[in-house]
Formats: sequence, structure tokens, C-alpha cells
Amino acid sequence: MRLRDALPSTIATDRLVLRQPMLSDLDALVEGVNNWKVIEPTASLPFPYLPEHGIGFIERFAKKPEQRPYAIARKTDDRLIGVVGLKFSTENPPELGYWIGEPHWGQGFAPEAVKGLLAAARDAGFETIRARVLASNPASQRVLEKSGFAVIEHTQSVVERHRGKPLLVLEWRR
Repeated sequence: MRLRDALPSTIATDRLVLRQPMLSDLDALVEGVNNWKVIEPTASLPFPYLPEHGIGFIERFAKKPEQRPYAIARKTDDRLIGVVGLKFSTENPPELGYWIGEPHWGQGFAPEAVKGLLAAARDAGFETIRARVLASNPASQRVLEKSGFAVIEHTQSVVERHRGKPLLVLEWRR
């Protein structure tokens, strides 16, 4: 069984549902992520983020065996407000990534979504999960630290968008 398949299809938290991204999420996805403040700290999301990027994510990328993304949706209306997920590789522990649309910042949705995914990962037997964050992104550092991650390495980014910028590698252990 692939690690991706050990995770549940849906994860519920107090205010959120983490679920498979769907085509009905497209407008909210593009609206939420097509913002330089949201995209800039990510490693690879394109800017501008166009509907065709969203369709590609929903129809192809979200189904790749090395990826396990979840739409972060509010329980009240099932509207997508962000994405959280894990990326798998054979050489390293799974890596957590997420984004939240700017109108939803500062309301505790990011730590709630991350903690929900980590609880599901723990229940599925995952031992270690890593995350990378730019040293210049203290809000994301706080989300990860609130969720039980600790810094294990100070390094520099190698991705094109952030090449040479200070980067923190964090790790969560079961």
C-alpha cells in the first residue's frame, strides 16, 4: 500500500473539513491562491494562478501517487479556503505544505488544518513529517511550531523562486 492511501479521504476538525479537491472548488481555488502574498512563500505555485492551473491541480496533480492534497473547506458552507497536504518521496519523510487564502489569515484555520492532518497521519502510523519554511515567513513558522514541529536545520533554498534565501527545515514526530 502506498503511504498516500493510508490517509483517510476526509478529515474533520472543529470548523473544517479536509477533503479531495473537486471541480466545484475551482472558483474559490483560483480566487484564494491567485494572490502574490499567498503564492510568494510557496515553492512552486505559478503566478498568476489561472483557471487552467486549478483544473490541472484538481484533475491530475491531486491524484498523483506521490501527493496527498486536501481542500481545506469550512464546515458551514463547504467553501474551499486553502489547501494542505503531504508530498511523498522514497528518500525522505513526507513533507507538509499548505496555503490559506488571505481573507482567512489570522483566524486559526492554518493550524487547525495542519493539526487535523497530523492527527490523521499519526493514526495511520506515520512517524515523522517534515516541512520547509522561509526564515522570512514568521507566520508560517508559528503555524508549524503550534502544530508540534521543531526546527532541525537552517539552510538556504534551492528552488528557483527563493534561491539562496534562508530556509528552515522543521520536523514533527509522532
